[in-house]
Amino acid sequence: MRVLARRTIADARELAGVIAECASHLELRPLQRALAAGEVTADLACADTSGRLVLVVSDVVAGPETVLRAVEVAAWWGEHAALLGRLFPDAALLGAAPHALIAASRFTDRALRLLRALGPAAPDAVECRLFQDADGPVVALDRLAPAQDASQPHPAAPAEGTAEAPRADAKQAVALIDRLERLRFSEGFRS
Repeated sequence: MRVLARRTIADARELAGVIAECASHLELRPLQRALAAGEVTADLACADTSGRLVLVVSDVVAGPETVLRAVEVAAWWGEHAALLGRLFPDAALLGAAPHALIAASRFTDRALRLLRALGPAAPDAVECRLFQDADGPVVALDRLAPAQDASQPHPAAPAEGTAEAPRADAKQAVALIDRLERLRFSEGFRS
């Protein structure tokens, strides 16, 4: 029987290094560390097995600000997709929209709630735990699937031919973007 001692991860850069080393276990191929995306930075740029760009954002404890950062990184590179061919000429990236992945030692309830609210547009979430045994470090990677709670109302499928469904979806998207912008603004005043 092997005994594992848990190692704490001190900072996000250490976690990004662990994810870079274990990227193949997540079916990713690392392309570059610290990829700038406007005002924010992805800790790791990877390509998945289908050739889509996956931008990894890491944090020791992922909160709503980490989710917002991941969404912003993917959105920025989605808007500037023409630059990908110049940055990664040998990567054979498809023209598909980039996707974000959040790697953290732990996810707060607020972050998981926000991931559920984002639905299919949400970044993937991976919990990374580091252990130590006599042979060296051991990494545990758990993909989280923040399922929608039973207490939350499930959106009804719109009936075909109704013009209200796209309008309601657009209103929900605008409300979500507004909440995310207010969260980002309020996070700027925290110390």
